Amino acid sequence: MERHYLELDRLWQTVQRQTSGDGDEEWRVGIQNQRRDLLKKIRVLGGNKAADSAVQKQHKVRTTYEDPQPSTTPSLGSAQVMPSSETVKQPLGHLTKAILDPVSQDVDNILVSYNLTASAALENAKIAHELILDPEIHLKIDPTREKLTDSFLEHVKHDTRLVMQKLYAEMCTVIPPSNPMRKLLDTEFDTQWIESQHENHVLDVPSKLRLVLRVIRSVCAPMRDEAVDKLVEQVDSVDVLRDIFVLVRQLQADVLNYQLDAVVRPWLRKHAVAYEREKMAHMLESQDVELTTAWMQNAATRVHAEQPLLPRGDFAKQVFREAFLDLCFAPTAVEVQNVPITLALDQARIQELQNEIQVLLSTGVLCALVKGTCKMNDTEHLAVAPKILACLQSNDVTMDRVVETVVEVSGKHSMDQLVRKTLSKDSLAYRAMENGLRKLIIAQLGKKDYLNSPFKAELTQLSLSVVHTNICSLVGRIDRLSEFNWQVHVQWYAKINRFIFN
Repeated sequence: MERHYLELDRLWQTVQRQTSGDGDEEWRVGIQNQRRDLLKKIRVLGGNKAADSAVQKQHKVRTTYEDPQPSTTPSLGSAQVMPSSETVKQPLGHLTKAILDPVSQDVDNILVSYNLTASAALENAKIAHELILDPEIHLKIDPTREKLTDSFLEHVKHDTRLVMQKLYAEMCTVIPPSNPMRKLLDTEFDTQWIESQHENHVLDVPSKLRLVLRVIRSVCAPMRDEAVDKLVEQVDSVDVLRDIFVLVRQLQADVLNYQLDAVVRPWLRKHAVAYEREKMAHMLESQDVELTTAWMQNAATRVHAEQPLLPRGDFAKQVFREAFLDLCFAPTAVEVQNVPITLALDQARIQELQNEIQVLLSTGVLCALVKGTCKMNDTEHLAVAPKILACLQSNDVTMDRVVETVVEVSGKHSMDQLVRKTLSKDSLAYRAMENGLRKLIIAQLGKKDYLNSPFKAELTQLSLSVVHTNICSLVGRIDRLSEFNWQVHVQWYAKINRFIFN
């Protein structure tokens, strides 16, 4: 709240110094009222000491303000060269393609225009879903965009006007129309104004780049200050344009991440279940329940046979958990066309769980094989596990590489056929370990204490103690995902269970 107060004060000072007063009274009154309200809230929450501290910091940071001014490019002094009355409020080109594992394509939908607001993120059910389930997720810039920037600049390097238009379009994505600094950009980068300066040989590109950097300096995060300062020193360099484009794209990610952290995440923590339930309701109503019903049918039959006296509420949730683990332990990857509609947003995440389960089971069964064959003690056994696990987790893993790794850690060249047989779909050792792990996971769901759970002894019995920490993490992710999905769709799942047994 104090930080917001200081940011508003900075905006207030900018408006005071940069605007002429004509038509800007609304700006002044609005900002002043927001400052007063924030200071009242700070006083209520933290007392007079907190409010006094905020005011003292305000006086201190005011000494650091440096407001950007229009460039000193000579005016052509005529009404004919007045900037166009129409300013660009949307970027002319696509913004940075972002990486937001595992749904970068959805982030792009937000970034194609200047719509980096919290509401824009909340309108995208997929993005919101990822933010709910992965609190640490942040937007990053795709390094391949730098190559695209190089290609663009190479293509238009002899046309300064196009470069200025592109730079202006990119700046508009981080300086919204409501920001008074945007007026400076609109004026200095107006198409007619640039064209006129170019025709009269007075287009001062370094001066315009300094303006851009000063505007960036006024709005960027502190971690970008050093980069901005370096670019200011290099503003006459041939390569500085490329670096400025890269910096602007970093700011685009900063803006979105700040808004996600400041507004979206806190809101979702309180309203996640209700929000997603509302977003998914229309999709569920329009879908045939046949696939989802079939998915739960086998689980319902098993639970009914094994626990016939379960209360109705407990029965429905147990069926859901068993059905969810059916997907996680499926021998083939769950594809889009096979995933139940209630888990449509999590198809990629379920595939990741499937892969991790197979990797951990393979690690466990191979470590048990090596220990039994080589008669290793517990210390030697534990030392083998990380090497086998790393091999299985690598992106280019093959059966031959797995065999090579096992031969290396065991020192026995005769392990080839044993390794292949142990990892085959008919391996009794693998199937026994898989069944044991599944029972352990189903028993742990809902307990919320995976790292301190006493099930390490059970993992030892299953020969999986070598990957104990990994399995604790796995159980946690399965529990969080399944519990959230259950809360969102509990009415839907209850409806399906009634349908199955009627």
